[in-house]
Amino acid sequence: MPRFLLGWVLGLGGNAIGLLLSGLLLGDSFRITGPIGFIVSLVVFAILSGIFTWLVFRGLRRGAAAVVPLTGLISTFLALLLTSLLTDGLAISGWGWFWGTFIVWVCGMVIWVLPGPWRRYRAERVEERR
Repeated sequence: MPRFLLGWVLGLGGNAIGLLLSGLLLGDSFRITGPIGFIVSLVVFAILSGIFTWLVFRGLRRGAAAVVPLTGLISTFLALLLTSLLTDGLAISGWGWFWGTFIVWVCGMVIWVLPGPWRRYRAERVEERR
């Protein structure tokens, strides 16, 4: 499996865990309606999150590494907002917006903290640029 695809699949898994964990921990303020609703919401969220992250990173200048976590949180929030508006599988209210965004973001970022082949791929690309 190509490393890029492996990283994407593992990131999708992190997002799935984040959505499920948010649904379990936050109760009525973060509701996932059934397995089909979850799958549809996960796919829509993953696509929107990727688009928003790409757009935000594209707008950043070099040397803006300090704001990268903030851009991830903003991208996660926007993706959750549009996912809840576009699908019937996800309903968020109240503090679910704050805590759900945080939980999904943390779980989605776990892949970039864990060691693995997707990390070496990124390191190799950085070395090639120098």
